[in-house]
Amino acid sequence: MNIKHFTNHDESSAHVAQYIFDRIQTKIGESGTFVLGLATGASPKLMYQNLVRLLGESELDLSGLHTFNLDEYYPIRQSHPNSYFQEMYRSFWKPLNELNPTFEIPNGHILNGENPKPEFECRIYEKMIEKAGGIDFQVLGLGVNGHIGFNEPGSSGTSRTRMIDLTPETREANKIYFGNDLEKVPTNGLTMGIGTILESKEIVMIVTGEKKRDLFQKLEQRDTPTEEIPASFLLNHPNTTFYSDLE
Repeated sequence: MNIKHFTNHDESSAHVAQYIFDRIQTKIGESGTFVLGLATGASPKLMYQNLVRLLGESELDLSGLHTFNLDEYYPIRQSHPNSYFQEMYRSFWKPLNELNPTFEIPNGHILNGENPKPEFECRIYEKMIEKAGGIDFQVLGLGVNGHIGFNEPGSSGTSRTRMIDLTPETREANKIYFGNDLEKVPTNGLTMGIGTILESKEIVMIVTGEKKRDLFQKLEQRDTPTEEIPASFLLNHPNTTFYSDLE
């Protein structure tokens, strides 16, 4: 595992943001395009603030920047304040567009949690990623039970974008976003598969929070992937870096 250790979350987030910015700047300069995979949750929020500032203050033409989010609750309306659509609109797409209008909000893509045909939605999403040329750089956070995206324990390393049942651990961890009412947390999610994620050219996982300590230690000690810890499949990826602020 390629692990970069930092003393705190602020420092880690700033380093990741600068690194991604440099990657975007280089490839935009060469080809005019960049495909960035995004995650939601607490782990990347501060990094997004830094990255939006860096991209917004730059003179880069971001018309060729496309983002694809890992996952979305199902079922949920995109207008729901706790949908991942709204989270990304508030934290990334809208502020970036305001600072650098060359980035177009419709170029921010996310699975639609209100599509009555979720299987169709997932197939279309795979085709959209393929049409965009694949994901150049994927941002991940580490779930409390080792999930990446909504790929819960038991997910195959070759899985594709699909609907999945959310585990009690995931729903419990996310209830804080739904007024601490577990009944309001959706029971399903739409997610890129692990196989889809592993096709990204480069991956960064942000590891933060004391609740992740024991899990990350287990991950560090592994030599081979296990479905019990979906994040362990990143051991099969040739270009993944873990950014950790855990001592």
